[in-house]
Amino acid sequence: NAPITIPIVAVKIEPSGPVVFTTSASSTLEAYPISLGSILGDTVVVTQGLSPEMIIVSDARGKSAGDSVVIDTQ
Repeated sequence: NAPITIPIVAVKIEPSGPVVFTTSASSTLEAYPISLGSILGDTVVVTQGLSPEMIIVSDARGKSAGDSVVIDTQ
């Protein structure tokens, strides 16, 4: 798999390691563990844990798994 670059603010560092958040069918956040590569300015390379079709939360600051969210499709 080719590395994927995402905004660094989309990554949350948990005690178990870095995660990104996606939403479940019930509009709650789910954490997915990832492996990080190089930091490139305000983006970071994700070397494992993401696939190109995944939709992730663009800013993980202050969020936790299980939080309820409203999805804005605009």
